[in-house]
Amino acid sequence: MAKLWIALLLLIGGFSQVTGAADDEAAFHQQLNTMTVKPYHHSLEATGRDTSCQLCHGASTPVAAPNDKSCLSCHGSRDQVAELTQPNPQDKNAEPNPHDSMHYGKDVPCTACHNEHKPSVIYCNNCHLFKYPDMKP
Repeated sequence: MAKLWIALLLLIGGFSQVTGAADDEAAFHQQLNTMTVKPYHHSLEATGRDTSCQLCHGASTPVAAPNDKSCLSCHGSRDQVAELTQPNPQDKNAEPNPHDSMHYGKDVPCTACHNEHKPSVIYCNNCHLFKYPDMKP
């Protein structure tokens, strides 16, 4: 009789884990459906480009941040991005170029700072106190 109870408890426990997993997956898909892109990426809709998860993540149900190739396919090469944020050499108070770090060069992943579905951060500020007033949130 004890073995029957143990088997029954294991069966119920396994069923609740399966049900929990289904609930987690449903919650994940609901979260995906409510995610929005930031205002400066709304122009993608005007160009007729696909603004689904696949445009950046390469998958309809992403589980990780997009890779840099996705970002650079629209924003240009690492050199072009670094050129856009080159500080004015006459400004002695200018912040260093965030896309051409003296520590990492141009190899910092885009998503170290830029986040589409949550506030962006300044990765360099883990050690420094840069402001970068023109950074898009």
